[in-house]
Amino acid sequence: MDTIITEKIYEEQQKNNRISNFFKTFNVSNAIKRSNFHKQKGTNPIELLKYVFGLVFMNKNIYFDTKYFPNKGRSKNTVYRFLNSSIYDWCKLLYLVALNVIAFLIPLTSEYRENVLIIDDTLYSRSRSKKVDMLSRVYDHNSSKYIKGFKLLTAAWSDGNTTIPLCYRLLSSTNEKMVINALPDSLDKRTRAYKLRKSAQINPVEAMNELISQIDTKRLGVKYILFDSWFAFPSVIIGLLDKGLNTICMLKRMYRIYYTYNGKQYNLKELYNHVPHNRSGEIISSVIVRIHNNEGKEKQVKVLFLRSKKSNDWVALLSTNTEISDEEMIRIYSKRWNIEVLFKTCKHYLKLDTELEGRRFEAVNAHSSIVFLRYIMLAYENRISVDDRACGELFFFISEELKDISYSEALVILLDSVFFKAFSDGLLSMRQINLLLDIFIDKIPHLFLFSAAF
Repeated sequence: MDTIITEKIYEEQQKNNRISNFFKTFNVSNAIKRSNFHKQKGTNPIELLKYVFGLVFMNKNIYFDTKYFPNKGRSKNTVYRFLNSSIYDWCKLLYLVALNVIAFLIPLTSEYRENVLIIDDTLYSRSRSKKVDMLSRVYDHNSSKYIKGFKLLTAAWSDGNTTIPLCYRLLSSTNEKMVINALPDSLDKRTRAYKLRKSAQINPVEAMNELISQIDTKRLGVKYILFDSWFAFPSVIIGLLDKGLNTICMLKRMYRIYYTYNGKQYNLKELYNHVPHNRSGEIISSVIVRIHNNEGKEKQVKVLFLRSKKSNDWVALLSTNTEISDEEMIRIYSKRWNIEVLFKTCKHYLKLDTELEGRRFEAVNAHSSIVFLRYIMLAYENRISVDDRACGELFFFISEELKDISYSEALVILLDSVFFKAFSDGLLSMRQINLLLDIFIDKIPHLFLFSAAF
């Protein structure tokens, strides 16, 4: 029994050392000071942040750990007072740490690498809550139901290998009927608490523009903004282009959005019917069209039609860079999938929407930043474990930079992991695994590898 306890303590010490090394390497203490964190009384904020930050890696819970194993300066009230504070700027803390990590990553690749900024939102579920500030009913497209929670709009930087969350915005519903706990009228409008809650009541498109305006895209080497069809409006695309930001996005078949082609205006479905089609291959057509916003401003863009994995169906991509090749346009847009991996990891492994039991909106906002900081540390640890260039100057000069992983390579890695697990657990023999692989390869549709990324 003593041996088990000793091993557990040793393992926790190892994890604490790695967390401390991450905080020291990227100067998190300085970022905390710049984000208005200061010691009001009791424990230093950096120690509290390390404690909450490391809970998920120690398989611990805030409530049970503070209740049954109270440490000096880390009581339940101390932790929740730390998370509930409206003085601390958690979003700025995340952004400053992310900048430090990205500054380490950028030199690992050449200047020709297409670094991108990915914008997407996900459901932050609080389905069992009733009294959380700004709680609303949000539509979940996966279950086709309304669920209590928020929309977590996130902007993340990616070089194709590593994805780093930069900033985010927790959004409540803009429909007052869907808001369960609305912003109280008694709250002083001059306070940071009011401004934080008020920022949750804006339109997602407006929130996206605010997030992008906060990011120094030149410093981060961002060449393209990637987002899904939910934000693919001409006003948004033209607005980003006016700021010098190129966009690659998927288009939605909206009947009231028109594209000018050969002097005539068509919606997306009509445009598909009027452009010349290639009878073979995955690319159906590629055309230059013009889009316009409500103010009458026009811009030239490239629209690419691709065959979907569904029979007789298609998808469309848009690029504001009209000189880009079709294949390059597809390759760059495939990087958007990295943010889906980020959301999946944060929810299922870093306990984004299950760990916190707080009711104040400040606590929900603080916990979101902490979860993203955890992901940044994991992304950094993963990069230095696979990229030889991260080991030092000698390795930098003798090693090649990591390439963007292709969909087929990712599929091979996934299948190899699944079958290795099945073999090591004795679920399948090597003969059965080889048979399954032969069947899988024979049944792959001709267009699967190309269109699965969409």
